[in-house]
Amino acid sequence: MRSLAAGTVVAVRIVTSGRLLVALVGMKQLKEPKPDSKPVFRAAVQDKLSFRVTISETDDYLLVLNNRAGRQTLSVEAEIRALRRRPKPPAPGYDSPRPEKASLSPSASAL
Repeated sequence: MRSLAAGTVVAVRIVTSGRLLVALVGMKQLKEPKPDSKPVFRAAVQDKLSFRVTISETDDYLLVLNNRAGRQTLSVEAEIRALRRRPKPPAPGYDSPRPEKASLSPSASAL
């Protein structure tokens, strides 16, 4: 998934015919791994798995499916949905200008 913005919610559903390791990883982490870095999500799935995460850093992300330990070919179906969150409304106490003060049009009495 390319250019996911911070705050984007990613929902993933996986259906598999056997045991599979799953990870959601940022490209920055793959290109420049750090000793303490971890995937956004990591788990093992046997038949079905659904998860949802909020992206903390703008980046490209990969869904990694790993069957290295398996001796048989697996059938896998993955569905990924990304939803960018709406910006939060202004905090209480935010002073927006009154409409009559924000207008630049002259009043009828000034003409």
